[in-house]
Amino acid sequence: MEMRDPIETARRVLAAYRERRRRRRGEDTFFGSLEGLLDVEDEARLSEAQRHRRRHELVAAAVADGVPWALAEWAYDIAREEGLDPALALELVRTGLGVGPPSAGLSTGAAAPASDKYVPLWLWPAPEPDALLRERMLRLSFRRLRRLLEQHGDAAAAPEAFAAGPDVGFFGY
Repeated sequence: MEMRDPIETARRVLAAYRERRRRRRGEDTFFGSLEGLLDVEDEARLSEAQRHRRRHELVAAAVADGVPWALAEWAYDIAREEGLDPALALELVRTGLGVGPPSAGLSTGAAAPASDKYVPLWLWPAPEPDALLRERMLRLSFRRLRRLLEQHGDAAAAPEAFAAGPDVGFFGY
């Protein structure tokens, strides 16, 4: 297994994001700014057809780079929910750099409904452990990157600070 430097990978994530955005937007010089990385409302101003096209283009580009289609769509949706530009989130997914899984693992036991304690638990089967873990890793990674972007106020420093985290590594998704 090759040894990779998380800090250098984080720099490449931002550089790849900027390059893809530059190619997609032509001569637009606003790419890679902090406002662009955090402004998911920018996408909300687009028409339904434009949003659908943007989603399809970003997911298709990720798939072309080897990310499974379902994971790319899931990462796109989670990034929007967490307030991070989906293009930057997909660059992070491409590298495999993210917040690691918990050392104690995850509980996949079904949660009892609060409305009726006598309903049998088998009516609500436990979620798949891989799907639960993958969603947790995506959410924590995107949430932490967004927090660091807001905290540092610098689009270049935040990915480096993210990669320097004690629980960040190449875990894949």
